[in-house]
Amino acid sequence: MRIEPIAAPRLYQRIADELTRLIDEGTFKLGGRLPAERELARQMQVSRSSLREALSTLELAGRVEIRLGSGVYVRAEPRNLALDSEPGQTPPFDVLRARLLVEPEAAALAARQADGNQIRAMEGAFARLAADMRSDHVLPASDREFHLCIARASGNAAIEMMVERLWAEWMRPLNARMSKLFVTHDHKRDSIEEHRAVLDAIHARDPAAARRAMKHHLASVGRQRMSMPQAKEGEPVRAARLRRSEMAR
Repeated sequence: MRIEPIAAPRLYQRIADELTRLIDEGTFKLGGRLPAERELARQMQVSRSSLREALSTLELAGRVEIRLGSGVYVRAEPRNLALDSEPGQTPPFDVLRARLLVEPEAAALAARQADGNQIRAMEGAFARLAADMRSDHVLPASDREFHLCIARASGNAAIEMMVERLWAEWMRPLNARMSKLFVTHDHKRDSIEEHRAVLDAIHARDPAAARRAMKHHLASVGRQRMSMPQAKEGEPVRAARLRRSEMAR
């Protein structure tokens, strides 16, 4: 008999499971609003980023509705879809933290080493990215293409491989849903200029400026996904204390 190993669930999945339990037992009423995110994260002793991932998972599964400017509400008629439609999905904020480690150095290397053809490829990808952002596409493929052009121009095959893998995770459904929910038209307009700054620094053969521009862009990506619906503080909830398994912000 083969005994399969038990995989440790992602923290956001554990949070989503606990919130689902509280909904199912009536602690959070159908149609009612959940406590404000900061308070809920404090009570559950988890980071806001992990809570945001969990709430987006519940929204994707049809258990809650996130209303920007109002808060998070339990759906009166839940669809009861599976919470984890893609087992093993890497938490989006984990992917973003890894991108912050890798992609600024890729941009700096590209500023030193990119040849004319590679820069022209970046320019073409940027033009498509800008058009897609103005059209409000969610996670456009042109965004991935632009960043992969930079990774290829770094001249480092391992960096290129890591960026490809990170973007494969970045394009998965949970992050796409977070982007649709929280990344506004103004955010996308700002993102066009952030990408332009990276391209300009590479064009100028300025590694330090390219590194700074990429760091600035990725930090902005994180802030966009942490933009909060404005809601009044909710009542205290009875929630199981989930121990921190990551550094809280």
